[in-house]
Amino acid sequence: MAQDIQPTSEAYHPRDVVFINTHLIQRAMEGLQKSREKFQALLEQAELGELSVQYDLALRYLEGDGVEADPVQAVHWLSQAAELGDLRALETLARCYQFGTGVEMDEVRAAELYRQCAEQDYVSAVCDLGLCYENGTGVDSDPARAAELYLQAAEQDYAPAMCNLAVCYLNGIGVKNDPVQAAAWLKKAAAQDFPRAVSILGNCYEGGTGVERDPERAVQLYRRAAQQDYAPAMCNLAVCYLNGIGVAPDPAQGVEWLQRSAAQDFPRAVSILGCCYRDGDGVEPDVVKAVDLFRQAVEAGYLPALCDLGLCYEMGTGVEPDPAQAVALYAQAAEQDYVPAMCNLGYCYLTGIGTEPSPEQAVHWLRRAAEQDFPRAQLLLGRCCQNGNGLPRDDEAGARWFQAAAGLGYPPAMCDLGLCYETGAGMPQDPALAAEWYTRAARQGYAPAQCNLAVCYLNGIGVETDPGQAVEWLEKAAGQGLPRAMGLLSRCLRAGIGVQRDEREALTWLQKAAGLGDGDAMHVLGQWYRDGAGALPKDREKALDWLRRAAEAGCTGAAEDLRALEADADAPQARKKGLLGRLFGS
Repeated sequence: MAQDIQPTSEAYHPRDVVFINTHLIQRAMEGLQKSREKFQALLEQAELGELSVQYDLALRYLEGDGVEADPVQAVHWLSQAAELGDLRALETLARCYQFGTGVEMDEVRAAELYRQCAEQDYVSAVCDLGLCYENGTGVDSDPARAAELYLQAAEQDYAPAMCNLAVCYLNGIGVKNDPVQAAAWLKKAAAQDFPRAVSILGNCYEGGTGVERDPERAVQLYRRAAQQDYAPAMCNLAVCYLNGIGVAPDPAQGVEWLQRSAAQDFPRAVSILGCCYRDGDGVEPDVVKAVDLFRQAVEAGYLPALCDLGLCYEMGTGVEPDPAQAVALYAQAAEQDYVPAMCNLGYCYLTGIGTEPSPEQAVHWLRRAAEQDFPRAQLLLGRCCQNGNGLPRDDEAGARWFQAAAGLGYPPAMCDLGLCYETGAGMPQDPALAAEWYTRAARQGYAPAQCNLAVCYLNGIGVETDPGQAVEWLEKAAGQGLPRAMGLLSRCLRAGIGVQRDEREALTWLQKAAGLGDGDAMHVLGQWYRDGAGALPKDREKALDWLRRAAEAGCTGAAEDLRALEADADAPQARKKGLLGRLFGS
């Protein structure tokens, strides 16, 4: 029996035996027989010229219902029914021409057939014709005409047209941008439970577009559309669970919805699922699977996946590191106007990752991304301006880019803007504003800003001196692995500034900072070994080693201390020679 079921098996166990429910099989065969009998009856009636059955027969040929699927036969019967005035058949025939189903693709012919239907006020065809004008399919692109046709169908309560019209109002396609009007049409379509409208209305509530922001309502709408197996809504609901938008964070639940959406080959869900496997978010990490998912989404034409796959090649995540391939993928996405890829490509040109450094090319791509309000690109372009990298130095232009990115809530730009106010680089010097921007970024967990704010509290820059506050911020930044904060915290602990004096804890933080390559920390650690300070014994060799490392990292004070310590190495020999000379007269 097992051999009949699994002919390639060499052995079987009792658990391998499949028990067949003959009753269910009999019912299935009866259903198949009835379907075939019904098809045969339809065929006979259609051949007798009965209009009412020709369309149904065509659908059976399209869907393989009761007969082997045969798109060519479907087109034949659709044409027969269309000639006799069946508008359903005429519209379906138009779709066949549009997508090349059973007939050679002919978008112009498709648009003409949609027009014939629309002229007889067949509402779904009016909407289809509008889509042709929106996308320039078989006709010249005419967004205004598209919006007119959507409105014509929407006013007849046709939900897909209401939804398309709403999208026009959301994006200013053929009409003036009007989020409130968009939301109104979406609500009408959602009242008919049209899943795309329900999902897009959820987007509106999530972002406060045309309605008052209400993340909880957004989640309700996403769930409602997701329960109709609408893949984009499943994906949106997953993102809510992943990020805690309108619902308690639940990465595992997020992954479940992503998997359901990805099972329908929805590329955004496939790509985000790849991110989950890469980061171990809601699922066990599996970087190889992540790369496979990114590739699957790339094959579906999803631009963010190109960028994610590029990052895998840049960092060697799930693949062998290949910076040149990373650059090629970033370029492919950037040339299709995907803004994050523009920024990544600009950074590669700036730093020479996978390509020859080219500050001018870097500025080109960063500017394109920055002009589309991508905050990381604005930050990097601002730094190029202030450093004169790829363009003439311009502190004021740099500060303006920092302002733009800070206004979008980007903590690194807030920190750089704070530095502009602290130093007067491109902005009027204003220590209080500097401390304010550092505070905004620090509260969002950005470690360099936490460290800068600590320095403000230590030195009274724009705030009242408060060593205790300074130490609190240094601890936060040091806990995130920022070497500069570790070194400053070590100094506070050794001197008892804002915290109880603790030389051993000071040494721990100093060693961590030095181990991470911080020049100042390596310098101080070398001094401590030289002098036997900070709970360390004197150790000339270790002192030389750390001072040498600090000097190689560009710490000028370390270079001076290193020369002095190396010069001291000859002093004992000189003193010994002088004593021998005196004793023995040489």
